Amino acid sequence: MCFLYFIVIGYLGFSALALWLLPQWLSIPLVAIMGVVLAIVMWKIVHFFKKVKKAVGGFIPQEKLCSLAAGEPFNGHGFTFTFPMACEVSQTRFREVEALILKPKFDFPNAPKNTLMVVSTFPPEELKPKINDSIEKIFAQVEGRAGELEPVEVGPLKGERSTFATAKDGKDVRGEAVSLGDGRCSIIWIAIAEASTFDALSAKYRELAVLIQRVETAQPPPPNTQAP
Repeated sequence: MCFLYFIVIGYLGFSALALWLLPQWLSIPLVAIMGVVLAIVMWKIVHFFKKVKKAVGGFIPQEKLCSLAAGEPFNGHGFTFTFPMACEVSQTRFREVEALILKPKFDFPNAPKNTLMVVSTFPPEELKPKINDSIEKIFAQVEGRAGELEPVEVGPLKGERSTFATAKDGKDVRGEAVSLGDGRCSIIWIAIAEASTFDALSAKYRELAVLIQRVETAQPPPPNTQAP
């Protein structure tokens, strides 16, 4: 855009000199013609930049941060939801792929402040290796008792759940890592809280998972075929 500013400034300077040095019968038509030419050139430049931005934009991941109030709907490229509590959303979109990092602000008594839920258009099979490695590292830092991997079902989604329990600073702490999904999406969270509030936290995550709806992108209509 700075280049366009320089063109405009140059045109204004040329117009001022022409009106000052040349007679009006010559300067006015000359300035008018140059103005029309400049307008056409600038329109072509802006149009070209828009085409380049549109073409290249599909190859650049788009990121967006937003804060949702309780009851405020979120309409993304791949997902839509409305949570009953406030939520921080970090959205990353690349073409038909969308990933959301959600930080819901649970408001029940003694609710933990650090919450995390990951929603993605990737199927669980593509994320499991990386997610399992991260979970194992988290569990390795906690001295306690880890449960066996077990199947879990939340609404229409099925997946796996792993749990652990530990005692820290005289407090009974429990946690779970849940991975849900199908061939179109995945929902993952890690919940950690004291034993007295863990069941409520786990139930809240399940309520949110059911509220998240997958949005199918519109597909172009098939070409019309005519019988020969």
